[in-house]
Amino acid sequence: MHRMIPLPVSHAPLRRNFAKPGNTELVDRYREWLICQRYSRTTHEVYNRVVGKFLNFWGLKSFAGVSHLDIRQFIAESSSRDLSGEVVHRYLWALRSFFDFLCIHGVVDEVAPRLVRPRPAKRPLPRALSEKNISRLMRGAKNHRDRALLEMFYATGCRSSELLNARLEHVDFAKRTLLVRGKTGERRVLFGLPAQRALKQYLQRRTSGYLFESQYPVQKGCVSWNGQCWAGYWLDYSQGPTIPMRRCIALGPASIGRNRAWHRFKRLIPNPDRGHIRAKPHPLSRFCVAEIFREASFRAGIGRVTSHNLRHSFAAHMLDNGADIRLVQELLGHISLASTNRYASVVSTSFSRAYKTCHPRS
Repeated sequence: MHRMIPLPVSHAPLRRNFAKPGNTELVDRYREWLICQRYSRTTHEVYNRVVGKFLNFWGLKSFAGVSHLDIRQFIAESSSRDLSGEVVHRYLWALRSFFDFLCIHGVVDEVAPRLVRPRPAKRPLPRALSEKNISRLMRGAKNHRDRALLEMFYATGCRSSELLNARLEHVDFAKRTLLVRGKTGERRVLFGLPAQRALKQYLQRRTSGYLFESQYPVQKGCVSWNGQCWAGYWLDYSQGPTIPMRRCIALGPASIGRNRAWHRFKRLIPNPDRGHIRAKPHPLSRFCVAEIFREASFRAGIGRVTSHNLRHSFAAHMLDNGADIRLVQELLGHISLASTNRYASVVSTSFSRAYKTCHPRS
């Protein structure tokens, strides 16, 4: 029988020799922390951009030595590009989030950006279009997709990110509702008959995927000098979407230059991506939505219009026609009633009616 010999136990505290992370590593860990905290993609991009600029400003010095005076200097230098008051507030929000992360992990003892108090930013009143201009904007759409997009923005009052990430499986055409995910979680929004007709014209027989999918080509080809002539290169998917063929076409001698070579390539191969099917469909980008609104508003002749202007118009017209402000708050997905109450300043008909009824010299 073997006898067990006890091993000596040391009561000295365990010490782990971890190297202190550098500033770049801390910024990388902050990016991962934002993902874990489920921040939106837009917030993630803005905060990372601001923190990256602060890293370039501060250099290799320890973040523990940052004071509120350094934060002020950074914002002052960033404001030399004439940043608006709202952008300065975003810079502060991003830095407060970053230094909260550093404080939680024991890198800093105090959150220096929270000692900086900017002047309150005066937000301009939201711009709402009249019902006549809304109709003109809808007529300015150049195809079924653009018309459906404009109709859905006005019918639902959704934010751009909410509508672009909406999926076709979440549309209930019988009840004319759509499930969207926004800042306040999930909610059901409503849309009317004009939006339903526009959607069905755009979707045709499609039953799944993003509600508004991107149709941009995956590849555009490339033009380069191969030592003998300008040549265009692309992957040919015309024989099948799974087995592309590498193609090359001669465009001309060196004397024509890159720009003329590109024009010649586009004329000879107008669509290099023909036959290519996306393995994973993508939603429309914000840039594409901005272009749709720019072109439609230009055709309508009503000046610059954005997707948020239709959100403002949705709220203003609902309140103008007697909707309860609590209902509008739920449809817009606002946490605070004060955010919805700003649209009461846009409504003119009810104010005009009350003034004419109540003022003795109206």
